[in-house]
Amino acid sequence: MRTSAKPDVVQWGAERAHVGRWRGDSRTAYLSPVPEGPPPSADFLRRCVDTLSVRGFVLVVTPALSPAEQRPFLQAGFERHEKLHVLAHDLLDLPPAPRRATRRGRNRHRSAVLTVDQAAFGPFWRFDEAGLREALTAVPVTRFRVVVEAHAVVAYAVSGRAAGQGYLQRLAVHPSRQRAGYGASLTADALHWIRRWGATRAVVNTQLGNEAALALYLRLGFRLQPGGLAVLSRELT
Repeated sequence: MRTSAKPDVVQWGAERAHVGRWRGDSRTAYLSPVPEGPPPSADFLRRCVDTLSVRGFVLVVTPALSPAEQRPFLQAGFERHEKLHVLAHDLLDLPPAPRRATRRGRNRHRSAVLTVDQAAFGPFWRFDEAGLREALTAVPVTRFRVVVEAHAVVAYAVSGRAAGQGYLQRLAVHPSRQRAGYGASLTADALHWIRRWGATRAVVNTQLGNEAALALYLRLGFRLQPGGLAVLSRELT
């Protein structure tokens, strides 16, 4: 196995994967197949695990994977770490336009956005600067919106679109301002924007146990999809 010119990509033959630290945790690695490459084999993933172990990591986690994408990881000794619901919206019957004003998120908002994110999510799911940057660049076209109250960011959303499909990639509301309509406004804003540019479907995922988020998405017209997703992990020795 070799490291490519980009230090965050490992390669063996035609197989490649992105690697790095999970949300800034120096002991936990992140291993993700390269989207444009061939599906990884279990043998390739075992080689990745060996490389990450040599680098000093003690745990490796994956992005959220579909059941089909999970198979070679499970064969390579990974286990399901977190399960997620997948929901889809057909964009035919949209919720009303946002009731709360949102504004464009800018670079100057990023620090405050991360404060909201860290308050809204548990340690495993929290964004650091790299995680936010990845969300903002994951698809070709992205929409970054914030809600500001008394000169402070209290909620934000990142949505995107690619190949006729939209994505609600991140939604966070500070716990002190939840149930005030900000999550619904940001979600409605994302759905209207996605449809306006010709997409025919929008998807979102949320971890099992986040009943408030699940109820919000169902109320706004999303429907649960079969199969779901899972983040996998493997301890390194």
